[in-house]
Amino acid sequence: MEENEILGQDEELQKAERPAYKRHGIAAEIYDWFDSIFYGLLIVTAVFVLVTRTSTVDGSSMVPTLEDKQLLLVSDFAYTPNYNDIVVCWSDTLPNDNGGIGKAIVKRIIGLPGDTIHIDYKAGTVTRNGVTLEITQQGDSLYEDGHMIAAKTRTDEGQGGDFIVPAGNLFVMGDNRNGSTDSRSRLIGFIDRRKVVGRAYMRIFPFDKFGGLYG
Repeated sequence: MEENEILGQDEELQKAERPAYKRHGIAAEIYDWFDSIFYGLLIVTAVFVLVTRTSTVDGSSMVPTLEDKQLLLVSDFAYTPNYNDIVVCWSDTLPNDNGGIGKAIVKRIIGLPGDTIHIDYKAGTVTRNGVTLEITQQGDSLYEDGHMIAAKTRTDEGQGGDFIVPAGNLFVMGDNRNGSTDSRSRLIGFIDRRKVVGRAYMRIFPFDKFGGLYG
């Protein structure tokens, strides 16, 4: 058998062993493209379902940062609480819209386990472990420790109060300091870490407010 004939038979055999889509460059690329999209969507869906959930802001306690009915993305995946994080917590004591007790609340972390939080209602300041959180004003906006608040912390409850955060708990407050029921109130008190649904890391509705949330 001639050498050229043997080579021709080898080429035909190799072609026959190739998958059909490998013999057509465009078809192969389209197949790979759809394959990548499918598995990409599968992974994104799995991550969203397993580690992310949505939560709706209820009320005005986080104004001006968040407003009533805004929709947030929340995750507790590999999360370690930190100062100024916006978190969704579960309260066993607050009444809900169904006439029962227990609802999710959105607040900002002010104190971690072991911290001493002092509220000076007359001066409108918050002190953490002896350091007063700095309040600055930019135009008409008021900032405390770098995040916007509605107003200084003023109330008729008294001249001051100390809160020592127990182990495994958090001290949280709303940015609308004078319109928020939070850890200052006996109705809520300290938040058990196990009651934290997760950190709110993105606002997805309304669309004109879409974007990440930072401490």
